[in-house]
Amino acid sequence: MGADVEDLTAVLLCGGKGERLRPLTESIPKPLVELNGRPILYHLMYYLGWSGIRRFILCVGHRWELIQEFTRTLPTRWKTTLVNSGDATMTDRLLDSREHIEGQFLICYGDTLADVDLAALRAQHSSAQAALTITVYPLQSPFGIVAFGEDAVVTGFQEKPVLPYWINMGFMLAERETLNRLTRGSDMPEFLSGLARAGNLRAYRHRGRHLTVNTPKDLAQAEVEIREFYTHPTGS
Repeated sequence: MGADVEDLTAVLLCGGKGERLRPLTESIPKPLVELNGRPILYHLMYYLGWSGIRRFILCVGHRWELIQEFTRTLPTRWKTTLVNSGDATMTDRLLDSREHIEGQFLICYGDTLADVDLAALRAQHSSAQAALTITVYPLQSPFGIVAFGEDAVVTGFQEKPVLPYWINMGFMLAERETLNRLTRGSDMPEFLSGLARAGNLRAYRHRGRHLTVNTPKDLAQAEVEIREFYTHPTGS
């Protein structure tokens, strides 16, 4: 990886309060919650950096000064810009970042890790001439499924199957001009729904690794999975 995405800017949404992870997020912003001794944001940025990205915009808010301190530990070859919108919606954070964005850019949630093939995502996006392409992931049921017929006779069980639906996991590739469709005070679902209605939204299917940390249960599971998450040497 590298040359196919090195001109992209990664916009990382890091401003949320992470209320479902309290009390951890009372003292630190959610992207700085640690997995295997390193902040979630560290794992995300180093994967993107390994993929070839060198320009990062961190959209911050809650306890932003701690993320600013974190950026001092990053490689000097990266250009990192902080945009502090305070308590704002995701779309307002994107609007505040607009002056730092040129051309195509990648939007990532600061609490989500995935080994998305960014070059393939970009190739599909450019081929479709889409305004924005979201990366989607198969939805897995959190429960086991019971199979039975009209006679109520149970015929089997399936433990936490993958369902025939897809979720938006972030890693959204967009054209800078797409930001002109944003209105201040709107939210991300409204923005994406508008693009869908206009026929300008595409989906890129990802079936690789995917971790998101929203609750203490998610955090415990991610702590186990992160050790085998990436196939590349961290920090390369």
